[in-house]
Amino acid sequence: MAELALAVVPICLVAIKGINTVRKRLKTFYRYGREIKRLRKRFSAQTDIFFDECQLLLQEILDRKDAEAMVEDVNDERWTSATLEEGFRTYLRRKYRSYGETMCEIRDHIASLNDSLNNGDERDLQILSSENLRQAFDMMVNKSKYETSLSDLKEAISDLKRIRKTAGKLQNLPERVCGKRPRDLPISYRRVAQNSKSFYDALQAFWSCLRPHHVSHEVRLLLESRTEDSLRIVVMYCTSSGKQPRDNLLELIVHSRSLHLLHVSIPSGISSGRVTCSEERPKKTRRVRFVGECSDLARHGEEAGTASTTLTSATEPHVSEEVGLNLCSTRDMCTQICSQAHHIGYFDAPDHIRHQLSPVHDRGECIVKNMLSEPAQLDRIFELPVERAISVPQQVSIALRLARSVLRLHSTPWLQPLWTLRDLSYFQTDECLATSLETLHITNELLHQRLDSVMTDANVLVQAQRECGIRNLTMHSLGVALLQIGQWNSLKPDDIADVRRIADLAGHDSRLGPRYQKIAQRCMDCDFGFGKDLAQPELQNAVYRDVVCELESLVRTLEG
Repeated sequence: MAELALAVVPICLVAIKGINTVRKRLKTFYRYGREIKRLRKRFSAQTDIFFDECQLLLQEILDRKDAEAMVEDVNDERWTSATLEEGFRTYLRRKYRSYGETMCEIRDHIASLNDSLNNGDERDLQILSSENLRQAFDMMVNKSKYETSLSDLKEAISDLKRIRKTAGKLQNLPERVCGKRPRDLPISYRRVAQNSKSFYDALQAFWSCLRPHHVSHEVRLLLESRTEDSLRIVVMYCTSSGKQPRDNLLELIVHSRSLHLLHVSIPSGISSGRVTCSEERPKKTRRVRFVGECSDLARHGEEAGTASTTLTSATEPHVSEEVGLNLCSTRDMCTQICSQAHHIGYFDAPDHIRHQLSPVHDRGECIVKNMLSEPAQLDRIFELPVERAISVPQQVSIALRLARSVLRLHSTPWLQPLWTLRDLSYFQTDECLATSLETLHITNELLHQRLDSVMTDANVLVQAQRECGIRNLTMHSLGVALLQIGQWNSLKPDDIADVRRIADLAGHDSRLGPRYQKIAQRCMDCDFGFGKDLAQPELQNAVYRDVVCELESLVRTLEG
């Protein structure tokens, strides 16, 4: 009975770890016989089914990508969430106890197989060939014992599958759909917020450029990246002769990781020579704002790259080729970034996050290679006839992309509290509008703001809230953006009276329907039942649930 009190999550983790160990063990001597290969194949097939079952149950509680990542990595921080076990209990209900018992059986079967393979010894998997041969012979002699264990494992996994399916059928459809929808803001959203803010602040602090003909620099952050653990940016600079599309753009992938998770071995005696962002660095000649002439810099790439690498090797012998050049140690970060053809380097932010930069090489993935002209502001899409430019599901998808981005970036310098569609841009390509809008991005210049300017902006925001009765400027801006997308018409966001008049009319006549308009209105009013401070987790969860998840559901419904 004591075992029944064990929670499902830790039992599941033990089973997954055991499976990984047995798989490695079988791999060390599977070549010693055809029967062993067959046993290994049967074991892999059953454990794949077990992993699928774990992911399917997790998907009833979490986002699909989160569930998949957790099954792949037993050290994923989401396994330690206090709400995960409660989510299992809520979904399984009366089947929770049976599910836990069956999970215990699977764990025990895996442990039994592991003990048999290791003869009760916790030795390293890299053992002598003679020992491998002996254990392989033992497996062939006692083949029936292993086959029985595999059959028992198969039966237990089948029971696990049956219990999960039964638990799902016992719930009526509305509850099941509700249960499958994540209730809390995914951890990945907070991770993007943390990494993007850290990257922006560090770039502002350490950016340098020694080229006098560079007038200004911009960095454009794409709202959607290829993976959750990376940022996608386009660096663009302007020269005294003006902007030159293609030639002055560089597309980069930024991978961010906590320095606490990186195990970099530094040989003794050279640590004092390391140059980091937080230490004293060479004085910059000038600081500039952040926008391209990478083709021009490419001519100097060999010289600049070689010189910088040589200097770095002398002062930072511990830096490996894997992480590249420490960009904080260079006087001219602009040249270094634009001249490196394959691996650019990294810089360590003061908040102990390492940002690794690498260029996009795949021509099909590269935005710069496919763009036709200068980036266009988002509100330019309303100049196109909506019926021919975009489908209804794609129209809602634009709103969905904005809602996700607000939750990811509202706490960062990338997104100001009072924003409009003109603050967002996209790269025009020869593809359809929906494809071009996949490059939707937000732009910031690398320029230090004066304190009095920041205080003035803050005073304007407070005044706007008081005079217009706006509860939350960020959510109001999102609501106005959604209203314009729904109406396919550009509005003047600062004309609050006109915006509210159009919102009232849209409730009766909207191309996207009343459900969409209700979402837009709730954003404008910040009407979610959890106050008006978007820094509060409760309000973030409510916005995610009632805006992002609702828009996702609406897209699925419209796509049929």
